[in-house]
Order: sequence, then C-alpha cells, then structure tokens
Amino acid sequence: MKIEALKPLTIRRPAGDIQLIPGTPVEFTEAEGRRLLDRAVGKVRAIEDPLQVGMIIEWDSPLFGLLRGVVLEIRSHAVLIHHPLTEREVFIPQSWLRMTTR
Repeated sequence: MKIEALKPLTIRRPAGDIQLIPGTPVEFTEAEGRRLLDRAVGKVRAIEDPLQVGMIIEWDSPLFGLLRGVVLEIRSHAVLIHHPLTEREVFIPQSWLRMTTR
C-alpha cells in the first residue's frame, strides 16, 4: 500500500524511522499502511496505483507505434504485457505508456 504525507511527518517503527514528505508516496505493507492511516488521521492518505494487473494499456513503441495489451505484472519502472504483434510476454518501460483504460 502506498501512503503519502499531507505534511512532513516522521514515522517511528521498530525497523527504523521513515520520513514522509508530501508528494512522495512510500510503500508499506497492507497491515502497516492500515495502522498508519488509523493513527495519523488527517496527516496521511492512501495512494491508489492507477496501473493494475488485468487492465488494458496503450503504449508508444519505438518500433511498432501505438499498441494495446493487458498488464500481466507491474514492476517499479516496467510492465509485463503479452505483446500483440510478437505474441511473447515482454517488459516495456512505464515511460512508454500513453494511457490506461479499464
């Protein structure tokens, strides 16, 4: 779960302190995120990732132009898709994404 601070905030945890800065979401486990949302009401918010497994995306391929495919896996800077032309599963950079639809 991604959490973003609404104002600068330091979160104290057994694993170490974390600085939360507005505009910079931080990944927490589901349990940690829920606990933080309950304890810091009005100071933090959950950020929903607009990109989800199973959704249809469009991207600009430097070789093939505008293409569409279904998201199979999401990584920090890339998305695994089943390529419609090569018929293979490939990672494409998230920077290629043009738009997402459901």
